[in-house]
Amino acid sequence: MARRLFVSFVVAALGASFMSTSGLVASESSKIFTLPLLVTFGLLVGLTYLVGTAYGAIFGEYYFYGDEGRDSYLIRKAPAGMTRETGIAEMKRSRKVGAIPPVYPNGWFAVLRSAELKKMETKYVHALGLHLAVFRGESGKVYITDAYCPHLGANLAIGGKVKGECIECPFHGWTYRGDDGKCVKIGYAEKVPDFVKVDTHRCHEVAGFICVWFHAEKEEPSWYPLEGVEAKMSTMGKVGFFEAYVECHAQDIIENGGDIPHLNVVHGPQIYEKHYTGTFEQHETKKHIGITASSFVRKDSKGLWSYFSPAKKEKREQYQEQHGPGLSFVHFGKELLVIANTPVGPLRQKVTFTLYSPYTKGLKNAIVNKLRLYFNFLVLQGDFVIWANKTYLSKPQYVKEDSPTVAHRRWFSQFYTEHSPRYNPPDPLQW
Repeated sequence: MARRLFVSFVVAALGASFMSTSGLVASESSKIFTLPLLVTFGLLVGLTYLVGTAYGAIFGEYYFYGDEGRDSYLIRKAPAGMTRETGIAEMKRSRKVGAIPPVYPNGWFAVLRSAELKKMETKYVHALGLHLAVFRGESGKVYITDAYCPHLGANLAIGGKVKGECIECPFHGWTYRGDDGKCVKIGYAEKVPDFVKVDTHRCHEVAGFICVWFHAEKEEPSWYPLEGVEAKMSTMGKVGFFEAYVECHAQDIIENGGDIPHLNVVHGPQIYEKHYTGTFEQHETKKHIGITASSFVRKDSKGLWSYFSPAKKEKREQYQEQHGPGLSFVHFGKELLVIANTPVGPLRQKVTFTLYSPYTKGLKNAIVNKLRLYFNFLVLQGDFVIWANKTYLSKPQYVKEDSPTVAHRRWFSQFYTEHSPRYNPPDPLQW
């Protein structure tokens, strides 16, 4: 906004100066500023800013954020006798969680979008029960350490400075190396003890996200998210993203990708009528990858959407790869939706959906792509309500058509190990 306003002032100043010197605006040679010139300048600033804003809205990156009360609990205004926030808290408190699995599965999880972290910048993140300082060194490489300085506990990410490939504590200036956490400098000490270090975490930057490796048994990474998807992304333009927080278990969100039967109930009627079929299976050689292959046949529709897309029947195929419990790549048509799911608390997930398209040039594509991103959000709103209000059943009652869901739960179980953190909440209805 500040940059756009500055550009508007510069353009307006140049325009007003040209109009004054060319005689288009009346001025007196003895005066630098005249009322007509000032009025013209003001109008040009406003016009330039409006044009820049409109251009950015149409051709720039589109992004927006979910509203937890509206999307997860269908609360648009305060219930009688309480605030909207109290109503949301009451919904959370009264929910029966069930015998949920461990709350933090093993795998790679996005902690930030790559664009959120510039060179020589640090940010504080809490996720997976960890408190992290994430910083990008002078070289552009990203490092992740524990947030709290082992000296006297200051938060390295809040006020800390990046020095080359190191991070300096804002409290006493102790400086830690990003790759191994070793303390390399204490400004007021003659010698740095060899044992002084801050814990570090494996990080990996892929598909526009900075990811951290979490493993309850402290094992090193046994796999990495598929980097091959970046080859496809390099041929596409980024449309934008939307981000939301959902009060649910991490498995609920990922399991959605293998639950074919829910598609017809939750998503079949959305936007226009459609019927889904599909399968879920584990990758032949990379067991950390789960694959959902689905398609839908569009039915006759008399809704508003049929006005924009008048075809009577349309079959669309969708291919989704889930890379562990934290990242999913959904290919539909020639577009790509990247989904990042990160547990920021035992029952709280941060989900980010980023859309890429090969068709980004021109006014029509710019508008259509933004509509597609927003329609994706509308479709996923149906999931938000389910995720935030369901209970977990460890032994559900299945029918044979639920086989993709059964296969998905079997696949997902590999990400829990002996010491995976568990959550045993008290009965919320007991006072």
